[in-house]
Amino acid sequence: MSNPGPVVQKTTNSERAVKAFKSKLGVLAASVAFGLGVPLVAHAQNDILYDWKAVNAATTPVAGFTPAPFITNANAGSAAVQSQLAGLPAGKVAVKVIEPLTPANIALLFNNPNYTVNYAFYDIETVGATATAQAQAQAIHAAAKGTSTKVGNYNLYPGTGDSTGPAAGPSYADYTSGGPTGVNMANEGLYPGQGDFKNPSAVGGTSSAPNIRATLFSLPILRASYVSAQLPAGSQHIPFVNRFNNWGNTNLDSDGNSANGYAFVQNAANPSQGQLLSRGDFSALVAHLRARGVNGIHLLDGGIQGYTQAQFEQDGKDGFTFPAFANIFNGGNAKLATLDTIAKVDGVVKNSETAGVIFSGVYSLTQAGGLGKLALLVSNLDDAAHTLSIDQKIGGKTVPGSISILAGQHKLLDFTGAGTQWSLQNPGGTLVFTDDDRNGVGVPEPVTMGGAALFALAMLGRRRKRQA
Repeated sequence: MSNPGPVVQKTTNSERAVKAFKSKLGVLAASVAFGLGVPLVAHAQNDILYDWKAVNAATTPVAGFTPAPFITNANAGSAAVQSQLAGLPAGKVAVKVIEPLTPANIALLFNNPNYTVNYAFYDIETVGATATAQAQAQAIHAAAKGTSTKVGNYNLYPGTGDSTGPAAGPSYADYTSGGPTGVNMANEGLYPGQGDFKNPSAVGGTSSAPNIRATLFSLPILRASYVSAQLPAGSQHIPFVNRFNNWGNTNLDSDGNSANGYAFVQNAANPSQGQLLSRGDFSALVAHLRARGVNGIHLLDGGIQGYTQAQFEQDGKDGFTFPAFANIFNGGNAKLATLDTIAKVDGVVKNSETAGVIFSGVYSLTQAGGLGKLALLVSNLDDAAHTLSIDQKIGGKTVPGSISILAGQHKLLDFTGAGTQWSLQNPGGTLVFTDDDRNGVGVPEPVTMGGAALFALAMLGRRRKRQA
């Protein structure tokens, strides 16, 4: 009998939560329920950074991102593709597969003596996509050198209990329907502004967040938390992420005219009061994702007019490699501090979406000379200041007092262990990711590219059309 995945329950605070479980098959899901703690072991920092536009060295402007070619049945055996794959760094060889591959091409790519493909990012979005992706994964894992390949399909992830969208997304059963040799990489789309997230109430949506930018910020983090909470052992978690993408979402089309594109225009007199996510907000979002179990990120296109690919890659990298977290990840025995979807804000327990405040972190009980070390990132995307209290224990230790954070701020709090408590080492916290220009024009296609990137741009348009 297969495991049904986490059971969605109402807590005494009427919040949706995922109940911790471990099946006889050994599938572990950490709790997303308030106050229950999260014993998930965090992997050492391994910068798994990909970009949908980065198809070769010429289209990969920021060091640390690994280019990955688009693969079709027509080009899989080409000299250019084979040479590129053979030249990629071992351990990060990846392909972007945009159609089901023939058995011959699966054998060519996933049983090749010159390289081992580590990641296969499928983009199959037609009817029956889940079954097709599972069958492709099974065929890849049957190849001698494909047994360890991480295979995923766009927006196929264990999403049971996820309440961030207007409707249910893929379930735990969908993700595991291929059995032990099926897909083993969750690739959910975490695109702020996309229609498969609840729209902000300010534009007629159902999100309970206090403003538009808090909706854009919190929902991707919460969705990633649900995925991490129920990800089967052995799977990787590498979502597609973006700063903004309102393709097909008329609620976030400022002039209501989709014929001229889906433009979400922000020009607040005080740029920090705009409702787009700033560059700093995007970096903070990615840092939260890393502290909530994400193993890597796959960028899309940025989604803001004038926002360059180099800026986008740098902001994503800055968030994923956030030093306060990276140092603990690499220091031994690291664990995720929380996957909680609710928090105590101004003395009241609220859903993080409703509060506009969210916190994430990483800790180790053996670092700092055996005292233990904890780093927390607290973000407030509301228009008002708040105080955060952390009632649940982290690693068996309490976090005393409360944390004050002004509107639009991101704060780092560094702790060391002191008996049964965590002792704050930087009183008041340290402001991080401070760029707060939230003005601009959010669009699905912010820039055009030429030369070697034309094919990647065409693939961006292909994906958007299938999302519409």
